[in-house]
Amino acid sequence: MRRRFFAVLSGIILLVAFAIVLSARNHRASKSSNAITVTSQTRGNEVLTAEFLDGQVTIRLTNNHQDTITAFVIRLGDTNISQDFAYSEVSAGIEPGDTYQKQYPADLRNGFQLPTVSLLTVLLKDGTEDGNSKFAQRIRDERLGEKVQAIRTLRALDKEGQLNKDLGMVKSDILAALDSDESETRIIIKELQPGSRTDVPLSDDFKNGLQWGREGMLQRLEVLQRQPPESRDRAFVELKERTFKMYQKL
Repeated sequence: MRRRFFAVLSGIILLVAFAIVLSARNHRASKSSNAITVTSQTRGNEVLTAEFLDGQVTIRLTNNHQDTITAFVIRLGDTNISQDFAYSEVSAGIEPGDTYQKQYPADLRNGFQLPTVSLLTVLLKDGTEDGNSKFAQRIRDERLGEKVQAIRTLRALDKEGQLNKDLGMVKSDILAALDSDESETRIIIKELQPGSRTDVPLSDDFKNGLQWGREGMLQRLEVLQRQPPESRDRAFVELKERTFKMYQKL
């Protein structure tokens, strides 16, 4: 009887051990299968890794430059994704030695085939780039368009002491400035970039920056309109401060 008991117990122990080993192997295989192929068009001063989990692709970008990464562009499958910290009021970018992590939804149209991820370009705080110059220039053009609108807003707020004016009039002045014609736009570009040519067509990315700058300012003005009258002076000051900080980052 005792021998039979120990034989059964030994069999149970062997089954449990086998199950643990099999589970560990499956876990390693599953973990390995979640790793995504990553390529890069940069010189290698950034380390990009990516993995797939629960319908999301998680990317981790480590900055090994001596300067802050202020923007980057990746290609996830067939989609180009830009991350520009110039518009963030929380982060100035990826500091040297730091790692940035973000999740993106994954569209697995080709069955269960995982998408590849490619680092196309990064922009640094000193204005230089690492990687594909075409994508870097697109970001610069978008920023320039936003910067033009920031300058227009700041000048409109400074004009004739806007804090003492009616809110409707201030909004009207700002909108008129944001909707200025191309000749005035080129004057501001020349102020920002003295060496730029005035006969080159404005890029679509620059025009997108103009439009996004206008939409962003409209949203801020709508928030300001909802403020009680006694708080509007302070709200105008905060609007000007936020706009100036963005202008400095662009």
